[in-house]
Amino acid sequence: MREHSGTSIAIGGISTFAFTLWGGVFAVMLWGGITVYAIVKWIGSPQDHPSATTLLVMMVGLVSVYPVLLALGIYLISKPMRYARKSAKKDGEQLTLPPSQDERA
Repeated sequence: MREHSGTSIAIGGISTFAFTLWGGVFAVMLWGGITVYAIVKWIGSPQDHPSATTLLVMMVGLVSVYPVLLALGIYLISKPMRYARKSAKKDGEQLTLPPSQDERA
């Protein structure tokens, strides 16, 4: 029953690698987002105070998008594993051949 062990190991490796890199990617994306926000704020209306709500929404968006994309990738990789189990059950249901034409008469 080790027919999907390679796919399972690949999913575990991808998850480990992705979550290891997540801290660095998050820091770079957050730094870039704050920089873009500061430039837009400086061009648009420099006399107003920065919006903490905007920065919070940007941070929550960055934190939630990365795991969602990772989960979507794992779902797409593991999709063939679920359908292989169903087809194996269907193959086991038919244990005998249907009667031939001679036996029916």
